[in-house]
Amino acid sequence: MLPAHCHTRLRIDDPSALTLARGLAADLATAQALGEDAAARLALVVSELGSNLLHHTPEGGNLLLRPLAAGLDGAAPGVECVALDHGPGIADVGRAIAGPSHPPGVVPASGLGYGLGAVRRLSDLFDIHTRPGLGTAVLTRITAHGPGNPAGLSPPAAFWGGAMLAMGGGDWCGDGWLVRGDGLVLAVDGLGHGEAASAAARQAETVAAAAPGGADPGAVLAALHGALRGTRGAVALVLRLEPDRIGYAGVGNITAALVRPGGAAALTGRWGVVGYNAAPPPTAWLSWQAGDHVVVHSDGCSRLADLFTERHLLHTHPALAAAVLMRDGCARVDDQMVMVLRHPASL
Repeated sequence: MLPAHCHTRLRIDDPSALTLARGLAADLATAQALGEDAAARLALVVSELGSNLLHHTPEGGNLLLRPLAAGLDGAAPGVECVALDHGPGIADVGRAIAGPSHPPGVVPASGLGYGLGAVRRLSDLFDIHTRPGLGTAVLTRITAHGPGNPAGLSPPAAFWGGAMLAMGGGDWCGDGWLVRGDGLVLAVDGLGHGEAASAAARQAETVAAAAPGGADPGAVLAALHGALRGTRGAVALVLRLEPDRIGYAGVGNITAALVRPGGAAALTGRWGVVGYNAAPPPTAWLSWQAGDHVVVHSDGCSRLADLFTERHLLHTHPALAAAVLMRDGCARVDDQMVMVLRHPASL
């Protein structure tokens, strides 16, 4: 079965697909115990975004939905929804969100401006990215506690977001990720596809989650190597995010780059398979500072560091940036995972 932090992708190209999306949203609201108000807001958001995809893009688009977990996502339990299309884009976002003016007593019909304005008002988190001729992407989150970070949850070491999809909409995803509040980050890809690959990725996530506080990336990777013996094996990258530097150790073809104005620096690993023939490398370190981002992805994607700059994603919420990169840079038929991490001083 799919891990909770994997998105479900629904192609919205006819009204029946929108009905399926509403049903999935209702199921997620129940599973997350959102309560009546938040569940109603989620239903309206999904309806508005899905209607926009049907009415304002030539070929429809995709809705990505996943549950939000307090321990994993650094936020109250809730549901994340991302709408993605390759439509014409929006020339004036401010006007589109504000919507047209209407005479007193006239209720506006549902449409692009009205829909986006409603989505923003109903959402606890909202962001939009649009480029003429390339399409529009909208991120919303509906949480049980409303906007903000509830007491008792530590802020993440970096402002981050991720997007992950199973190959072909299957029931198993061999990719995986983890972000801990102390700055430990894991990106993993179990070898092959299906249940065995998913088992390796979930085992890696469990081991990384239990690593001691302040653990060195190389030491965590060595622990993964031991724990994954007897599984399908995986490729993996472990990061340690600190205020002024990044530590990293990787084995295999997980790709990562530190992106900053003027260029990008690759965070290269050692070839091999974790749990099989890998000799985990020592931790390497790079400095990072306000304005810097780290883009991480599995081998189902390509050129994402370049696309991050080309799509002007510097000021986009990292979760939405990851979804845009997946939309435009992940053409291979494979499990797909993209993470974007922003230096916390950039907030």
